[in-house]
Amino acid sequence: MSRTAPVFLAVLALVGLGISSYLTITHWGGTPIACAGVGDCEYVNSSPYATLAGMPVSGLGAALYAGLLLGALGWAWRPDDVRLQVGYWGMALAGFGYAGYLTYVELYVLDAICVWCMTSAALLTLSLLVSTALLLRSGEPTPEQPQTRPEALRTMRRS
Repeated sequence: MSRTAPVFLAVLALVGLGISSYLTITHWGGTPIACAGVGDCEYVNSSPYATLAGMPVSGLGAALYAGLLLGALGWAWRPDDVRLQVGYWGMALAGFGYAGYLTYVELYVLDAICVWCMTSAALLTLSLLVSTALLLRSGEPTPEQPQTRPEALRTMRRS
């Protein structure tokens, strides 16, 4: 498998890490969020839904994006290791699910939008879609190595 796609996923994670870090710094620093006149970032990020067990949700997002960045770099370094691919996909799926919940809260509970949060949700959606496509494609035999069972299944059974 090419290393280009995991590097693209690493770039997405790096952008998400920047956004989440910015929101975490503004949350703890009590500084206003630059929202460019789109939505109501301050309201969303000061709502009761913006923290979980005393931790800003954006801080959890930063931790997720750091994990996605490390996972994508590992995947780029060892592109044929299906465990790295599945690990990345699992993190992307979890992030997508939680971002979906937070988007629901923004739209239907708070009736407000945070452009940074929506951008993060879009990054997680794209990360999940790309990693899903790559993971599904990794199990297909290539013309150079015809096989009856996908290599990914053999690798997973050995583990």
